[in-house]
Amino acid sequence: MRFMSTLCAVLLMTPVTGFSQISPPGEIRVDTGSRIRVSAPVFGPEKQVGTIASLTRDSLGLRQGPSTASRLVATSDITALEVSRGSHTRKAKGALWGLLIGAGSGAILGYTLYKEPTCTNQGFGCIAWIGPDSKGSNAAFSAAGGGILGLVIGTLFGMSATETWVPGVVGTR
Repeated sequence: MRFMSTLCAVLLMTPVTGFSQISPPGEIRVDTGSRIRVSAPVFGPEKQVGTIASLTRDSLGLRQGPSTASRLVATSDITALEVSRGSHTRKAKGALWGLLIGAGSGAILGYTLYKEPTCTNQGFGCIAWIGPDSKGSNAAFSAAGGGILGLVIGTLFGMSATETWVPGVVGTR
C-alpha cells in the first residue's frame, strides 16, 4: 500500500506538457526568405520552387532562380504549399543496399559457377594455386568481392542530394 501511494505521488509530480505548448506537427509557417514549393492555377499543373521575396496577408511574391524579379500569387489561389527543410544525401543507405545486393549476388554466382581445380601435377605447376577449394569458400570469396563492388556503387548512387519538403501555412504575424 505504501508503494502505491509513493508511486502515485511521484507520477503526480512529473511535469506534463500542456496541449497549448505543443506546436502542430508537420505544418510550418512560412516567412520571407523561406524556400518553398507552391502549386497554384497561375502556374499550371507543375509545382514551382522558389524563395519568398515578399509576403502580405493576401499575396505572396515568389522569386525563382537567380533572377531578382518575383511573381505575385494571391494566397487564396494557392492549392498546395511546402517548405524546404534542407537537402541531404543517402550515401549510407545506398552503401548498405549496395553491400547487401553485391554480397548476395556474389555469393550466389560464386557458389553456382565453382569448378574443381584440375591440376594433378604436384610439381611447380600447381604451387601457385591460391584460392577457393570448395563451393563454400568460392561463395565467400565472391561475396566479399561483390560486397565491396556493391558498396562502392551504392555509395555513388546515394551521393545525389534530395530535398526534404514539409507542408507549410501562409500567414503573417
